[in-house]
Amino acid sequence: MEAHLPSSVTGASEASAGSHAGGLSARKLLRDGTPVCVRAIRPDDKERLRIAFKRLSAQSVYRRFFRPITALTPDTLRRLTELDFRDHVGLVLTVGEENGERLIAVARFVRVPSGGNSAEVAVTVADEYQHRGAATLLLDQLVRLARCRGVREFVALVLEDNREMLKVFESSKLPLRQSFEGGVRRLVLSLEATT
Repeated sequence: MEAHLPSSVTGASEASAGSHAGGLSARKLLRDGTPVCVRAIRPDDKERLRIAFKRLSAQSVYRRFFRPITALTPDTLRRLTELDFRDHVGLVLTVGEENGERLIAVARFVRVPSGGNSAEVAVTVADEYQHRGAATLLLDQLVRLARCRGVREFVALVLEDNREMLKVFESSKLPLRQSFEGGVRRLVLSLEATT
């Protein structure tokens, strides 16, 4: 399950050491009972992100980037892991392994424009962890962080055939507007508190 975030947007980051979301880290369970850690993405996640990307199917990569990509460049890895956590916020889900942790999902939002009240949102989940609640868990956490930062709406671009990701957004209980063009759904989710 993937939602697209344009590469032109992912280039906007100004990170400094220790700037990740105040050490955000929590233990959660996926729907099937799998224990995971949800935490802020960190600069030291570059290798974990590279490995996670290599494990994605061609379909998952296409659904995330809207084009085939075979590897993440060092510059892309930097932009995806060195975030300011004001305008560009990223979270990961990890599972424990013998030698540390394995990154199984990534979600992020990027304000457009910088400092604005709208942000583009994207989620990517490892193929073997799809349909287990990972995207929903990350979206819920991103919504909380975005609201605290004054973001009023998320915009997601999702390929029409990506029914699973469309269902995640449609099931979020957030007010939703949709438009469609050229095989891509543009979803606008309101983050303003409902009464």
